[in-house]
Amino acid sequence: MSTVRFSLRLTLLCTSMLSVTPVFAQTADAPPRDAGSGSGTAEAGRPDDIVVTGARLQAEREVDAKRQISVISDSISSDEVGTLPDFGLGEALDRVPGVSTIQNNGRGESQFLSIRGLNADYNLVEIDGVPLPANELGRRNVSLDVIPSSLAQRIEVYKSTNATMNGNAVGGTANLRTRSAFDGKGDLFVGGRFDIGKWENERVRHDSTPSGQAELVVSDTFGPDRKFGFVVSGSYFRRDSSSLNSAIDSYNYFNPTTGAKLDPLKVDISDANPAPARRRWLHYDNVRQRYGLFGKLEFNDGIFFRASLTGGYFEHRNNEERQSNILVANGNPVAASITPTSGTQNSANAQVDLVEYDQKRTIRYGDFHAELTPSDRLFLNFDLNYAQATYYQDARLATYRIANNNNLVYTYDLTPGGFTYFDMKNPDFAFNPANYKQYEYGTTLDDNKENALTAQANAGFNSHDGDRGFGIQAGGYARFLDRKYDKGVDNYRPVSGTNFLLSDVFSDVPYAPYNGRGQEILFVDPRAAEDFFSSNPNGFAPNPSSAAGSIQSDYGLTEDIYAAYAMGRFATDRLTLTAGLRYEKTDLATTSFNLQDGDFVYGQRTQHYGDWLPSAQLTYDVTRRLRVRAAFSKTIGRPNYDDLAERATITTDSDTGDVRISSGNPGLKPRRSNNYDLSFEYYLSRKTLFSVALFRKEISDEIINVRNQSDEMFDGQLVSVTRVQPVNADKETINGIELNAIVSKLDFLPAPLNGLGFSANLTLLDPTPPSVTMSDDVTRRQLSALVESANTVANVKLFYTVGPVTLQGAWNHRSPMLLTVSTSDPLNDIRYDTSDKFDAQLRVKFNRNVTVVGQIKNITNERPERKTGLDFRLLREQLDNGRAYYVGAVFKF
Repeated sequence: MSTVRFSLRLTLLCTSMLSVTPVFAQTADAPPRDAGSGSGTAEAGRPDDIVVTGARLQAEREVDAKRQISVISDSISSDEVGTLPDFGLGEALDRVPGVSTIQNNGRGESQFLSIRGLNADYNLVEIDGVPLPANELGRRNVSLDVIPSSLAQRIEVYKSTNATMNGNAVGGTANLRTRSAFDGKGDLFVGGRFDIGKWENERVRHDSTPSGQAELVVSDTFGPDRKFGFVVSGSYFRRDSSSLNSAIDSYNYFNPTTGAKLDPLKVDISDANPAPARRRWLHYDNVRQRYGLFGKLEFNDGIFFRASLTGGYFEHRNNEERQSNILVANGNPVAASITPTSGTQNSANAQVDLVEYDQKRTIRYGDFHAELTPSDRLFLNFDLNYAQATYYQDARLATYRIANNNNLVYTYDLTPGGFTYFDMKNPDFAFNPANYKQYEYGTTLDDNKENALTAQANAGFNSHDGDRGFGIQAGGYARFLDRKYDKGVDNYRPVSGTNFLLSDVFSDVPYAPYNGRGQEILFVDPRAAEDFFSSNPNGFAPNPSSAAGSIQSDYGLTEDIYAAYAMGRFATDRLTLTAGLRYEKTDLATTSFNLQDGDFVYGQRTQHYGDWLPSAQLTYDVTRRLRVRAAFSKTIGRPNYDDLAERATITTDSDTGDVRISSGNPGLKPRRSNNYDLSFEYYLSRKTLFSVALFRKEISDEIINVRNQSDEMFDGQLVSVTRVQPVNADKETINGIELNAIVSKLDFLPAPLNGLGFSANLTLLDPTPPSVTMSDDVTRRQLSALVESANTVANVKLFYTVGPVTLQGAWNHRSPMLLTVSTSDPLNDIRYDTSDKFDAQLRVKFNRNVTVVGQIKNITNERPERKTGLDFRLLREQLDNGRAYYVGAVFKF
């Protein structure tokens, strides 16, 4: 019966909903290679627009692009990509309607893509219609901060899908369209930008150096009749700064009358007094650098044949020194001292540790693309792409501790929602490096490499944007991916009888956190710690767990995807209807060391599945100005790589002996989603757009991590063992609405107010989150929200131009976002609090070639916060990154 209902629903959709091309656009812009066009015509306009056009022209281009792209979409043009101090592609995407991004640990640049509030696991990132390999540990996602934003002619975000497009995009697809030498008239162009910047939060243990960036683009056409062309570009970015993470990692709850500790799983703790159990400061000195090289060689005879050979190399390096100070309560606070906002702790542990990270992520690719147009109505194209992504991290660590000690008595001062202050009764003891004994020294290596070979071909008849009547298009796709991950652990502990102290390697650099009430963080000198370890080879013994740690996380993975599609199209002057069917077959194999009866056994697991992915779209021009679009599609979301490998990562708490075993699930199924979209677009003029989009996603086989805790025999002892494994959960439904307005100039206002313009968008989600099984293997609870998804996302850009001067401000808002989920205690769920980011820019055009730019990043000095506890009332982490100031220029010749 369900099959009948689905068939009927699909039939109705195919007759009333499908993808279109704009009818009233006189010159249609080419969709991406995989989105249904074979013309490959470049965007009208010159490549130098990235440095000379202002916010107003960029807003008009957004309006034009929304008209021209054949699916429901939004975009940002090259003009805007160059205006704010964007570190990479992620920050540029932050200003696309319905798009937000997840920052790198809340401290770095925008890293993972969120479309319509849905987390990065739902979305796909492409360059010129080809998916990029993943350059992040574990996840399938692309780290956007590796890719320079200057590479893009335009970034298009597709929110509906047709049969020509990759099916692995439940949320949507971001496609970066690169520059062409044949843009505009194909004349010689030399342009770029440079600026120098300073972050308020400078490095503490090192001399700070300027931040900034430089970009250069050169393009031209040459040869007989100028049928050949080239584009070359280079970019460099450097951020020199520091960040502070102030954290209360966990809380306990106490009876307000008796002071007795309460079990949140057994009693109501809504009136209980919370008490912090662990305070932690993490200070980061960072130098982040990105290098980008891009080149394209093209041929275009203007009639029959067009081809390009493209190559790119992008590298991101992060040199990070993380210094951590931790204070852990030993037992419970004094019962009589506990109030809703304060208490006294009579015993505690303390720890000072250092981790130096040398991290490098890269993406490199080569692409050959060819297009044939034997006639005005017939086209064929072919694409072959080879890409490689790497992640390499070398971490060196040193740890120093004070065991349970009554000299670490402290009182705490708690403000719900704010940072909890700890005041030491004996600060001379707590902050004396001679009281901290060395616990460990070692290195950890993460080495990940992913190779992807992709080929695709398309052919179509009468299916260009401007064609009328019936048309057809078909094509094939193949992608062969190989991924290998290797972890190395080399850990040492001081031998019995040694007395190695923090004072031996102490870095006497004064630093008092802004929220520390004068307390200073203790720092380890990394070079002194390394030299001390090398000078005392007989004082350290290898940790026996290093051997297991070096193999238990390793895995290899191959994933072969084969796809084919066919799509029909019918168009009149006002109506465009398309319907298509795509089939994707996936062959997956993973190899890893699987834990069996206490031993690691090497083995291989395979999985094979196929998906039929129907889609349908309709576009109807009700009037010259009002357009209606409707769409249906079925898409999938393949699991993350770490989740698929049958491996087991075992960690043991050195204080309690508790064991945590995180394992993969090679039988994990992909998410599958039915997607419905309805969009109303009102084009008041070429300068003004108002749109409303409604959408619904019905997702089955959602993927969540399940944690189960029990007492088990491990290494001959009865200990608490927590097992974590991803599983397919029940269904979830997401309903949403997206509002968008672009007004490039308020012409109706009197001068000088008519220089004002703005763009604004708002996305609202109404999800039904999935349920998780609690650690008792019986109880189920529904999550409070979707993981890593915000129910409200808003962007507002306001700009004012008078003569050669343009002033611009940008605001990005994101509502609270669930980050992690606990299956042992819901009060340990963690979410990001509301985020509001403000940036501003002033541009002064000196002449047609040079514009001077000044800008401020994070004007309000927003400190991202993570909350936990009942109704997320308690602060878990607060991250201070500071403001940034840049001055520079954009130029063209």
